[in-house]
Amino acid sequence: MSEIILETKDLTKHFGTFRAVDGLNLKVSKACIFGFLGPNGAGKSTTLRMILSLIKPSSGSVRIFGQDLQTHRTQILGRIGAIIEKPDFYPYLSGIENLRLLSRWYGLRPDARKIEEMLDRVGLSGRGKDLVSAYSHGMKQRLGLAQAMMHDPELYILDEPTTGLDPKGIIELRELILDLKRVYNK
Repeated sequence: MSEIILETKDLTKHFGTFRAVDGLNLKVSKACIFGFLGPNGAGKSTTLRMILSLIKPSSGSVRIFGQDLQTHRTQILGRIGAIIEKPDFYPYLSGIENLRLLSRWYGLRPDARKIEEMLDRVGLSGRGKDLVSAYSHGMKQRLGLAQAMMHDPELYILDEPTTGLDPKGIIELRELILDLKRVYNK
């Protein structure tokens, strides 16, 4: 069996009397693609938010890279690239300027070549100088994926990454996700 990269035990989240997630136990192996399927309101995004410690579970635990999320949060999150629901950017900045700013947030020196490589990889070649306010929803999704890839994380957590993409974009994104697994062992 492959190394377990993500594990939840009895993960539960209540919002008042509503139980959004009820005792979820899962194990995700390294270098596999794992997907949540279910109708709206099934708890998929809530689960991902707990896994990324954006919201606190009512009970249960999360282990990532073999470490407890609650006690090793900073170290763990630095090794993850994520998009939760729709990515937000500074609309008055260009795609390149947003990635440059976000690179600094990751503690990276903004590298023009790396930014161009990420934009190319997600299908935004030639659009990096455009203001994000002029981007379509699908282009913002692509920019969000570029942002998630900037620091070369070991694990990607993507919440509905194909939202807003046209059929060709969906195929390209699926191929990119497969490449992250096949070529980069993510």
